[in-house]
This record gives sequence, C-alpha cells and structure tokens, in this order.
Amino acid sequence: MTPNIPLVSVSLATICVESCLYGIFLVLFVFSTYLLSTHKLTEVERAHGNGQKLSSTLRNPLIVSSFVLFISVTAHWLIDCVRLFKAFVNSPSGDAPLAFFADLSQETEVAKTGFLIVSLLAGDAMIIYRLWVVWGYNKAIIIFPICSFIGLAICGTGITVQFSMYQPGQPVFLSEAGRWITSDTVFTLCTNLYSSVGISWRIWRINRSVRSIGSRNLSSILGIIVESAFVYTAWTTFFFATYQSQSNLQFIGIDCLSAMSGISFMLINVRVGLGWAQQSTVASVNSANSGSQNAIVGGRDRTPFKTNNYPLRPLAINIEHAVSNDHDYDSSSKSSKQIV
Repeated sequence: MTPNIPLVSVSLATICVESCLYGIFLVLFVFSTYLLSTHKLTEVERAHGNGQKLSSTLRNPLIVSSFVLFISVTAHWLIDCVRLFKAFVNSPSGDAPLAFFADLSQETEVAKTGFLIVSLLAGDAMIIYRLWVVWGYNKAIIIFPICSFIGLAICGTGITVQFSMYQPGQPVFLSEAGRWITSDTVFTLCTNLYSSVGISWRIWRINRSVRSIGSRNLSSILGIIVESAFVYTAWTTFFFATYQSQSNLQFIGIDCLSAMSGISFMLINVRVGLGWAQQSTVASVNSANSGSQNAIVGGRDRTPFKTNNYPLRPLAINIEHAVSNDHDYDSSSKSSKQIV
C-alpha cells in the first residue's frame, strides 16, 4: 500500500489535470468533426448530389460517436467543476471539503460516474466498429469484444448504482463498488487491447501484400493505431495500478479517464483526416483490404478508391532532321520512325 495522499489535494490536482486534458480533447473534437464532415460531404455530393449531404453526414457512425463523446466528456468536466465550488464555496466549515469529496453518494458524483461510463462505452464501441470494418465485416472477429463491451455496460451500471447507495465513511477500496470497478477496468482493457491488436495485425498483413507488388506501405496507419491504443491503455493501467494499491491517486486516474478516452478516439480521426495515413493507401488492394483505410477514415464504401485502366496502343513518331555537307554544297534529309 502506497503512502496515502490527502484527498482534498488530489481533488484539486484532478481539476487541473482534467481541465488541461479537456482542452486538448475539445480542440481535437472540433478539428476532427470538421475534417470528417468535409470528407463525407465531398463523397456524397459526387454520388448523390446536395440533397442528401446533411442526412448522410449525420448517419456517419464516427461523427455520431464523436458527438456522444463530446457531450459525455463535457458533462463530466462540468460536474467536476461544480463539485469544486460546492466543496469550497458552499462549505460551512474547514472540514467540509474533505467530507464532501469522501462522500461518493453525492448526486454529482453519481452523475459524473454515469457520464464516465457513457464515454467508455462510446470509445469501445467505435474501436469494435473499426475492427469489424477492417476485417471485411466479419462478425466472428467481434464476438469477444462485444462480450467484453456488454460486460463493461453491466459493470458500469453496477458502479453507478453502488455509488448511489454508498455509506459515508466507508473506504471506496473496500466497498461493494470495488468489484464492479475492477471488472469495468478489465473489460475496457480487454476490448481495446484485443481490437487494437486485431486491427494492427490485419493492417500488417495488408502491408506485406501491397509491398510484395511494389506499392507503398501502410506503416503510417499502423503507427496511428498503436499510438492511440498506447495512450488509452497506459492511462487505464495507471488508474488500475493506483486503485489496486489503494492510493488516492486513483481519483486522478478515474476522473481523467473520460477525457483520455475521447483524446484517444479523436487522435485517429484527426490524423487520418489530415491525410497523413491516406498517402499510404494502395488502390490495387481488394475491397477487404481497402476497407482498412476506409474504416479508419469513417466511410462505409467498400471500394472507396477506384482506378481507371485504359489500354495503351503503339504510338508512331516521325522524326526528320536535315544534315548539311559543307564540302559538296548539298543537303540531304533523313527520316526515321520510332515506335513507343
């Protein structure tokens, strides 16, 4: 067990860290939404005209999940700010902040826990969606992550209910909610690790195929997936380690987990939207393989990249040049034909 850090100090530090992370998330969300909307509108305009642009954009799963994440992450951050004012501004005595932060049955605590679960569910749902599309809409590959996703939803509901029945003075590490918290963390880690490894392995296989025919590699896409998965997994592991060691630092980990989930999700959208990964896309890959790039971008077209092949015919070129002879004062003309 690590030395205990004062709960009030941890709560103040949590607001600072979460506010910084929320600012990063907000910038990524705005930029990601703009890039995804622009990309989608261009495709729809070419295919269907201007009438269906808005409806098709709203049906884009990545845009919908982005707004769900934005609402949940923003609500979580706002509730934490409200709790800070309630603890210090409305405190009748010097010990009130400690008692307020230690009482997990507060309505604001229960509400922000619910928004945290929504954020985790939205992030996990979209990485499962990406895995499904990258694997050519193979339902068998997503059986395990769907099971862990359902487990996350059930345990998340259990955490919220247990916090509403929390008895003040009981350590959170020894409360009934402790088992739900541990299970929730394991489920979201399993979903993200399984899906990230599955997507990475699939892209690695595609990379080997396209390199064998002399096309550009997909290593940049692979790097995006690995980096985003590492960000989320590292922060979740930090929370899990601090919680198991019964340190108050776990409050920083859990309160910032919502923003970290959003950042990890938006990083992929922004980087691919900027075209950093699109440069490695190969048009000669079949529909299942080209679906890897399309899934990361967020489209649903199975053949987004098309090439027009035209037969090349022999071309005859006549080249004439004059050669002058200074000795006999006559010039001759020579002609040649070349086939290319």
